[in-house]
Amino acid sequence: MSIPNRAIEKVRLLRQIELQRAELSEAGSDWLDATAKIDRGWVKIVDMRKYLVVGSSLIAVYGIRHPSSIVRWSRRAFGIWGTVRLFRKTFASK
Repeated sequence: MSIPNRAIEKVRLLRQIELQRAELSEAGSDWLDATAKIDRGWVKIVDMRKYLVVGSSLIAVYGIRHPSSIVRWSRRAFGIWGTVRLFRKTFASK
């Protein structure tokens, strides 16, 4: 390969790299937009970590002493959560 051909090939490859970097940057922005909701939820969980540790410890101690009430309340909580999700889906589509 002659020197002028090398220079032309080098310029072509540099342009290709520049385009790939631009596409990667755009894809990164799209990825951040798509995962923003999950990121916010994760930050909330991390912020509440110490409260969750204390709360789960208290629930564990109470659950050892009263296992049937823990099962009953957990069923109620999942039922309420499912109902709230159903209402959100129903009224969010309108």
